[in-house]
Amino acid sequence: MKYKKCLTAYIFPAALLAAFSMTAHAADRKSNAENGGVASRPPGVSDLIESTAPGYATPPGMKSECLGRLMFDLKDEIEWPTWYDNDLGFAFNKSFSRNVFNRGDEIKVGNVAIAVIGPVTREVTSALFNALPGNELQQQIQQLKKDELKFAAYKKVDAQDRKARYAQSKLEDAIQGTKDRIKELQEKYGAFTPGLPNSEGYWYSKVEPGNDRYSVFRANLTRGTYVYVFESTELLSKKMDVELHRKNFSQFLASFRTRKTNEIPRELGVCIPFGFIQDDGKTRLDIKQSLRWKDAPGVLYSLHSGDVEAGHIKHPPIEAAASAAVGMLGSQEEETVKPFVTQRIGPRSSKIGALTAQQGGVVLAVKGKNNSAYEAYSVFTGYSGWLGSSVLPYILIEMSTRTLDQASELKQNPPPFKQSMNRLETLLKSTRLRPTTPSMPELATLPSVDNKTRSK
Repeated sequence: MKYKKCLTAYIFPAALLAAFSMTAHAADRKSNAENGGVASRPPGVSDLIESTAPGYATPPGMKSECLGRLMFDLKDEIEWPTWYDNDLGFAFNKSFSRNVFNRGDEIKVGNVAIAVIGPVTREVTSALFNALPGNELQQQIQQLKKDELKFAAYKKVDAQDRKARYAQSKLEDAIQGTKDRIKELQEKYGAFTPGLPNSEGYWYSKVEPGNDRYSVFRANLTRGTYVYVFESTELLSKKMDVELHRKNFSQFLASFRTRKTNEIPRELGVCIPFGFIQDDGKTRLDIKQSLRWKDAPGVLYSLHSGDVEAGHIKHPPIEAAASAAVGMLGSQEEETVKPFVTQRIGPRSSKIGALTAQQGGVVLAVKGKNNSAYEAYSVFTGYSGWLGSSVLPYILIEMSTRTLDQASELKQNPPPFKQSMNRLETLLKSTRLRPTTPSMPELATLPSVDNKTRSK
């Protein structure tokens, strides 16, 4: 029926998003008003040790992956959101396909936004190449020459020819638009050479409200079948000019290398899909990426982690409660969802590695096209982290579903909740700080934490 189709395709995800958004915003307001998001005390030795999940060991037959400063274990091969569509253009928030994605899947390392695209085809490579301002400028100049030749030819046509006059007028407008774009490209964008093999880049400036001027450098690095896109943004001031920004960004790019699937680096640094950025263990992070198993492409597991900042404290207890209360929050959409809820998860205490977290979720029994029955579900698990600690960032892990009614490119609906929950539990149990040599600065100062403990 039309009513049920609307429910399965739109209302369920909309209700979840509304619930999460409402509670998260309320929690932020409460934090800012009551305590400004300032932690009551710094983490102790036991707190720091918990980040390593002491006593945990990767089970036989399992492989490991990493993201940010964290690592986790898995049995079967996973996929990262690296899809690119020429028609939609490029954005730093990534997806698996046109309709299968999680909002906010972005990578931010320091002041650098990062995206991984691939495996790339000739069409994708061409689209990215043509999008570079220097290449577009040459294309616009060539187009201008062609249009001016056509315009000159039209001028020789009898002035009484209405079609010729109309075409001449349209072409005149196009020529002016091309001239304007050429001027913009010449004035706004500058050259930038990353200085690395198979790389291209450019620079531009932008002015934000308040007349703050920013310097922006972008670089595309092609490595094998992937293109890694980096964009660094700096506020220009007496302490930061364009040349210093150029130097800092070039050094950042030089710290990047590719990373094989299931390769866990030992150096200090940050994992991204198929890549690694070496650092001193102190770079501020904000990374949210989803992953999925190949045999269940409609079930997304998002891992969001980053440094806790005052005024932007995460509130897992509230988010867990809201996740478990879907269908009970009073709105018209919530009332529509309520009859389909078959199970509520929590809110309850949980674990991410050895860290105490909060969990909540809901399972729905719905019918899709052709009266096919399946389960749709969403489970949130979160740890709030510690202000000022790179070893204890916030960690938010969410499992959610996409269905055939929501994404026609899928070939199957989500598997039963129990199967996906088993995978989520393995992910939660194994997520911990990646061991490094040398140790993270906060751990290196702890005489009670030896290398053997940290390597587990």
